[in-house]
Amino acid sequence: MFIPIRDNNPRLLQPNVVFTLIAVNILLYLIGLMVPLNNLGLWKDRLLDGSHLGFIELFTHQFVHGGLAHLVFNMFFLYIFGDNIEGAMGHGWFLVFYLLCGIGAALVEVHLDPGFGAHNPGVLVGASGSISGIMGAYIIRFPRAQILTWLFFVIFKEISAVYYIGIWIALQFLSQARAGAGESVAYMAHIGGFVSGMVLYMLYRQMKINGWI
Repeated sequence: MFIPIRDNNPRLLQPNVVFTLIAVNILLYLIGLMVPLNNLGLWKDRLLDGSHLGFIELFTHQFVHGGLAHLVFNMFFLYIFGDNIEGAMGHGWFLVFYLLCGIGAALVEVHLDPGFGAHNPGVLVGASGSISGIMGAYIIRFPRAQILTWLFFVIFKEISAVYYIGIWIALQFLSQARAGAGESVAYMAHIGGFVSGMVLYMLYRQMKINGWI
């Protein structure tokens, strides 16, 4: 277990979108304690059937979580890595990027994970895919940033982002390879979000260089 505590990157912008996303996720979690929000998750069958609800759920599933630990870890990673990517892209483009990463993650999970929905209805929830996309962008934009990391709940050590995130994504591939049908963690969504984030950030950077945006 290696938990990021903070990075050493100064903020270029006040991360208003990151703070808003965190607030919305927390608010929906609290509402979900009183009113079931199952229909906001992404249901595999509805997406594959071409239902308009499936399209809407590509967005809504990014804002609901399966439990308190799920919410806390996701929001903490969003806070650690999201502020610098928002600063690099600007508020509006960052929000578009975030949502597209979540969609990319969901599509990969639904279409490329054979275990998803094999022994259950196949419902995807959480911001993990979107945040994985942020980490994909982070490893490109800030590979030399230092991440203060709590290693195995014992020691604190600064690790370069390229190594921290590289180890993290390698563990996602390893975990997916070992996962069986009905696995509760959507590792393919993490992988899909990460790759989506890398591709989208490179496209954004190229458009910026060419003066198209």
